[in-house]
Formats: sequence, structure tokens, C-alpha cells
Amino acid sequence: MKRKRKRRIAAVLLLVCMALGALQASAADELLGTVVDGSLLTEEAEVEGVVYPLARYSYLAAGTGTLTLTGTRTVRMTGSTTATSSVDKIQVRTYLQRLKNGTWVNFKTGTPGIKYNTYYVSTTDSISVEGGYYYRVCGSHGINEGSTSESMTSYSNGMWVE
Repeated sequence: MKRKRKRRIAAVLLLVCMALGALQASAADELLGTVVDGSLLTEEAEVEGVVYPLARYSYLAAGTGTLTLTGTRTVRMTGSTTATSSVDKIQVRTYLQRLKNGTWVNFKTGTPGIKYNTYYVSTTDSISVEGGYYYRVCGSHGINEGSTSESMTSYSNGMWVE
């Protein structure tokens, strides 16, 4: 009698696990290929966002944010800022964002990259993430040269993590 009961419980638990897995996969399938707040939702192992400044900027040349799936539920988040020439201060800040209930929310803040009297800065972080979500990187790029400050923001596409 106890043996039959244990088998029934095991069968029910197996069905529940399978159903939850199917729901998680269907959530990815439903959104795959759609655009949320400017980011295309993909199953790519690497996504990148590159932004170039408006013509009115004198020093800020480009900003890049890249998100790479490096292992099971581990991503590498990289950001860089490039100036047209050496500036007093150049910086990049990266934010790992997760899509939750149709909205991108900050999940982790990366290590800031700040340098002085140069034209390039970058930063990289390795981050453990939860499966079952789309992630993207948001990069905040800026320079200071004398009394001039210039800034812009980059967004990558979204990456599904199992």
C-alpha cells in the first residue's frame, strides 16, 4: 500500500515538473522575435548594442555593451566607451537587465570603468543568472573634457537563458 502511494506521488511530481518546464519553454517561444523597449528577443549566445553619438558631440565616438553566455546560467557582461581623442575623464557603467512581466529591470550593476587622460575604457564582469528569463546589457557611456560633458546609452538585444 505504501509502495503504491509513493509511486503515485512520484508520478504526480514528475508531471508537475514536466508541466513547469513546458510553461517556461512556452514563455520563451511566445516572446522570441518580439521587440521590447528597443531590444529584439533572441536565443543567440551573444548580443551586442553599439551606439554612436549625435553629430553635435565633439569627443564621444562610440559606446558598446556586449552580453555573452559563457556557461550554464553564467554570462559575461562587457562595456566600452571610445572618444575621438584623449579626454580628461572617460567612463562606462554596465547594467545587466532582466525582462520581468514585460519590463526590463536592473538585475546586477557591473564594475564601473573609469580612466583619465586617455581615449578608451572598458569593463568586464562574469555574472551568475537565473534561468527562464531574457537578459540584456545597458551601457552608460560618458566623457569629460574641460567644461564639456557628453553621454549616451547603449542597449543590446535580449538573450534567453535556460
